[in-house]
Amino acid sequence: MTRCHSLLLLYCIMPFACAQQEVYATDPESGLIMAPGWELVKAQCGVCHNNSLIIQNPGSRETWRSTIQWMIDTQGLWDLSDTWNPILDYLSTYYGEQRIDLHHFRRLPLPPDKRPPSRDVIAP
Repeated sequence: MTRCHSLLLLYCIMPFACAQQEVYATDPESGLIMAPGWELVKAQCGVCHNNSLIIQNPGSRETWRSTIQWMIDTQGLWDLSDTWNPILDYLSTYYGEQRIDLHHFRRLPLPPDKRPPSRDVIAP
């Protein structure tokens, strides 16, 4: 009976264990991920600057809050009032800080015989 319960439990939790983050399309006009909140961000942020600034400058929720506050204090951005949280939710979720796997994005070092000659080596 214990084995049956274990299998039943495994069967019940499997969908949650295998759940993947939902994949959203990208808006061809703005380049933003079309996830919940994207239209609000496009409308609020895209009025003053190109949305590529969002895409190119990911940050934590606090980084986004600080950046937006700087825009309010120095750049003439209007008060976001009740849209603060939805905007921060979207930005920190879809354009949050990400660690880059350097093993994946950088090539391996060249072997010694493939490297260019060093300027420090004196030719005979």
